[in-house]
Amino acid sequence: MGSRVWLVTGASGGLGRALVGEVLGSGARVIATTRDGAPLRPLSAAFPERLRTVRVDITDAGTLRRVLDDAVAGFGRLDVVVNNAGYALAGPFEELDDTELRAQFEVNFFAAVNVLRAALPHLRAAKAGRVLQISSLAGQTGAAGMSAYTASKHALEGLSVSLAAELAPLGIRTTIVEPGAARTAFRANWASRLPAGAAHPDYLPVHDALARTAGGAGEQVGDPVRMARALVALADMPSPPLRLPLGSDALTGIENALGDQLEELRRFATLSASTDHPKAT
Repeated sequence: MGSRVWLVTGASGGLGRALVGEVLGSGARVIATTRDGAPLRPLSAAFPERLRTVRVDITDAGTLRRVLDDAVAGFGRLDVVVNNAGYALAGPFEELDDTELRAQFEVNFFAAVNVLRAALPHLRAAKAGRVLQISSLAGQTGAAGMSAYTASKHALEGLSVSLAAELAPLGIRTTIVEPGAARTAFRANWASRLPAGAAHPDYLPVHDALARTAGGAGEQVGDPVRMARALVALADMPSPPLRLPLGSDALTGIENALGDQLEELRRFATLSASTDHPKAT
C-alpha cells in the first residue's frame, strides 16, 4: 500500500507550502490542493512519485469530490486530512460588505466542510485516520476589526468539537490546530485589502489598530517550518489533543482568554444558577 498519504488544502504558500515540504521530507505522500500550482513545482520535480498537485476550487463541492476520489485512488489510501485553506477579511463589522462576509465563510468554513465530506468516506472505510482542522488563535479569542475572520474560525471550531466526538468511535482522531501569527504572507494579504480610511469616524481607532498590526508583518513570532514540523509530530501521536495552539503568542492569548472567561463565569454563577426550575433536582 505504500507510505501514509496526506491531503493538504491551501498548499501553495505559507503554512500549507511548508507542511507539504515537511511531509514529503518525512517519506510520506501528499495530495496538495491549490488554485495555483506554480509554487509547488520545485517539490513536484523533487518528489514526482509522492506529490500529486490538484488545482481545484474547494468551494466547488462536486468537482472537489471527483478530483479527490481520483487522487486517493491513484495513491490507494488516505490517512491525514489537513483543512488549511483560508484567508482573513479585516475591517469594522458595520463596514463589511455582505458579499465579502459570505465569501469569508465560503472559504474558511464551507470549503472545509466540502473537504471533510469528500475525505471522510475514505477514512471511514479504513476505520482510521487523522483530521487536522487549521483554525487560529482567533478561534478562541476576538479582536476589533477581525469579526468576520474570528466568526469563521469559531464556526470551524464548533463544527470540529462535535465532529471529533462523532469520529472517535470510528478510529478517526480530530485535532483543532490554533496557530498564532506566523511569518507568512497571511497578514500582508489581509492588510493589502484594507480600505484607505474609515467609512464611519467612530471606527477610526479600529482602522488605526489594524494598520499598526499590518505594520508588524515580518516580525511575527511563528515560524511556518517549525509549525509544519509540529503538525507532522502531531499526526504521529497515538493520543493527540483535541486542541493544539502553535506559538507562544497563541499559548498566551488563549490562556488569557480562557482565564477571563472562567473568572466571569464564576462571578455571575449565582445569577446563572438562579434560572433553574424550582422543581429541578
